[in-house]
Amino acid sequence: MLFLILASAGFFVQQTNGYPLPGAWVGNGGSWFGFTDNLGYYSFHGTEPDTLSVHATGFDDWTGPRPGDGEIVKLHEAVFDTGEYILVRASRGSLMKTIPSTALLTGDEIADLSTGGMSCLNGKVPGVSIREYGGSMPVVSVSIRGGDPSQVDHMIDGNSIVSARDGMPTGIFDPSVFTSVEIARGGAATGGSGSGSTGAINYLPPLSSQPLSFSISALSNGGACFTGKYQGSAVSIRRNIGNEGTVGYGTTLLTTGKYSDLRVGFIGAWASGDIEGPSWSIKSNGHRKQAQVEGWTTLVHGNFEMDLGAGGGLMDYRQTEPFAVDDTHKDFTARTSLLWNGPLVIRGGFNSTWLKSTATDNHAMQFAVVNITKTHSFLHADLGCRFGSDQSVHFSGRATVEQQQNRLTLHSSVFSDYRIPTVNDLYWPSDGYTSGNPDLKSERSTGAEAGGAWTGNCFSGEICWFLAKSDDLIIWLPDEGGIWAPSNISSSLSKGVELSSGFDMGSTAVSGTFTWNIATDETENTPREGMLLPYRPEYTWGLSTDIGVPPGIVVEMDLSGTGKRFTNRTQSECLDEYWLADCAVNLQFSPLMKVEVGIGNIFDTSYEETNGYTGRRRTLRLTFEYTGE
Repeated sequence: MLFLILASAGFFVQQTNGYPLPGAWVGNGGSWFGFTDNLGYYSFHGTEPDTLSVHATGFDDWTGPRPGDGEIVKLHEAVFDTGEYILVRASRGSLMKTIPSTALLTGDEIADLSTGGMSCLNGKVPGVSIREYGGSMPVVSVSIRGGDPSQVDHMIDGNSIVSARDGMPTGIFDPSVFTSVEIARGGAATGGSGSGSTGAINYLPPLSSQPLSFSISALSNGGACFTGKYQGSAVSIRRNIGNEGTVGYGTTLLTTGKYSDLRVGFIGAWASGDIEGPSWSIKSNGHRKQAQVEGWTTLVHGNFEMDLGAGGGLMDYRQTEPFAVDDTHKDFTARTSLLWNGPLVIRGGFNSTWLKSTATDNHAMQFAVVNITKTHSFLHADLGCRFGSDQSVHFSGRATVEQQQNRLTLHSSVFSDYRIPTVNDLYWPSDGYTSGNPDLKSERSTGAEAGGAWTGNCFSGEICWFLAKSDDLIIWLPDEGGIWAPSNISSSLSKGVELSSGFDMGSTAVSGTFTWNIATDETENTPREGMLLPYRPEYTWGLSTDIGVPPGIVVEMDLSGTGKRFTNRTQSECLDEYWLADCAVNLQFSPLMKVEVGIGNIFDTSYEETNGYTGRRRTLRLTFEYTGE
């Protein structure tokens, strides 16, 4: 049995009261090496200098000699000229503070998402299963703990970017423009859009202190990517190649800023590419274009915080073979919220969305939300309520108990959350291949988890048991006539365990993950009762090894595996299990420059992520990185 990740040698960052500080930056001279984890622990990478700085919002920076293994660095709350202590309760930007089962990706891990696709997270983050398919502009389907992909919320710095049209991220944003990515496992994330009933992904932009850096990657299949970052801004230009050779192009621009009490952010993306269909369908010449812009502004004054945001998107799909299709979808969103940081954190917000579509016709929806959050000692509680323009009312809530004793942290949580049907779920026109379902009900999910984590000098490990039940789960599958349409599963159950561990022996580090997850249809008195839900693997695993070879050379080897997945609700058809091997060699020519040579899918394993869509074949990657001081 394989265990998880996060190697060993490092130090703790805590508040003066002894509670951990997750998400604190560790760096030197404006160059940031990474974050503390949800235990407030930072693992050394082996390239840190003798002097380090630690930064966390709401606390005074710390700078001093590199701490010894297992030592504790305590940050003091920021003191303003009034002499008063201000406790900062961040309403944006961090899931780690509210959901214990949160993984944090930085550096090379984010670069892998850009060049290798989101599916490279399979086996690296416990509880996460990803399918990526469909050509040079692929569909990315993220399932967390056996849930449906539409049950995962997607955010940028805490601002939801989920589309009311299809329940997916509204833009084709390149992950490489972000500095870190949080992946939270467990429902009812604070401030979410009501689509995060199994988890959430939060993309965090560069800090204003980000030094000039850029990377250039070239792939043997013809793909290429350039990414540059500087002082809170980033840009990406890329050429994408589908698994069957289709070509696409995309660009992403991200910029953020802070002016006194005002924080602003903007992200825009454009992408265009050819579509690849499944092997069992008639070949087409489909081409898709997509564009998206999102902007947000936050004004902080005393205990009050006001947020304003807006976004718009365009998706255009055209083909002439085997028949003519001309679909155009546009969406516009405006949102505002007001937050009060008192004994309770109270947030009220309003969201309005307009959708124009040649397929589903025009629709508009509005809703208001109220969230109340309370943190006291070891308890964190959140209660939310959504009032829809259709007179619907939905409640969500989460309570987490977390207690740390030396290097052991124990936690348990319960939650209840909801998800409303999307416009595509309800109104997609019947065209002989797909059809919407205007009679769909909203989902209701309830769940619980309990786990513990240990962080030692050379060893770390984590275990978490989870259980979640969904009523009226919405799922798209072909009916008896082969037409894809959504329907409600009256009851489904997901249960399992996530294991992780890591061991650091100085120049060599080994880490691994294992997830066992059973997601079943619990519709009573039907032949499907107790059968596994489609595309939910029973297990996933991963194993990573980093070996330092002086001077300045690191050899990385990654193995990952995915179990058998059924493709229908009666378990009569399935995709075979598979495992993949990747490797890379990093050469650090200087503190500022690095070259990486990598091979994805070394043995050119043939596998399917989705029925009829082959996975990525063997691909050689060459990357040059520059990071200024």
